[in-house]
Amino acid sequence: MLPTIGFIDTYTLAIVLGVLMAFVYLEIYFRRKKENKRLIIDIEINAIVAIVIGIFSAILFQNLYDFIENPVAYHWTWALTFFGGLIGGAVSFLLGYFWVLRKRYGAFLPRLIIIAPACISIAHGLGRIGCFCAGCCYGQETSSPLGVTFPGMDHKVWPTNLWEAIFLILLSLVLLFLALKKDFSYNFSIYMMAYGLWRFGIEFLRGDHRGDFVPGLTPSQFWSILLFLGGVVYFVLLLRKKITPTKAA
Repeated sequence: MLPTIGFIDTYTLAIVLGVLMAFVYLEIYFRRKKENKRLIIDIEINAIVAIVIGIFSAILFQNLYDFIENPVAYHWTWALTFFGGLIGGAVSFLLGYFWVLRKRYGAFLPRLIIIAPACISIAHGLGRIGCFCAGCCYGQETSSPLGVTFPGMDHKVWPTNLWEAIFLILLSLVLLFLALKKDFSYNFSIYMMAYGLWRFGIEFLRGDHRGDFVPGLTPSQFWSILLFLGGVVYFVLLLRKKITPTKAA
């Protein structure tokens, strides 16, 4: 819809703004908790490293899906897939936490778990606005008045990228509120269940094929199921063990 603003690539701009807003969320939360400024800076450095690794992971996952679907016709692509980036980024961040940050500052992961889903959601949501502007991650063909026509198309498609952006931004605001006002220890489980359910459903309307992984499911539907189930398990554990941010290890 708007691939560039002057000489600036809109997709890249949206991703950068999303990352910056995630850091704003993080700063607001930890400053409200009067945390050590050096701790906040080190968390952000660890997050930047995780983002870079997450981008490479997102590319590798997409190439894996394409290779599994058709090894003969496979060729390298620079396309990204969100769940691949989330998995790689999360692993990288946790390694940095356990190897460096925890030894330096002690156990503060429970507080990170409270604010992290709001940060992830706002970054992802603004990134999806970039998808809408660039004309990727769109939905199936439709004749509905709600459909949009992206550049290079001669038909309307569902604007699933825009719908997901709206959903994620609203989710991030709810999670931020719960983190700031309630120190809500269930935030991550809410994110996992909410986004897992949303992404599983929206995939039925997605029209940009992203390869195969598990027969009968799109790659994102497979990870959405695991994300949702993981959220349910985590929620139940929190209820049963009555884990709080101050009691968790």
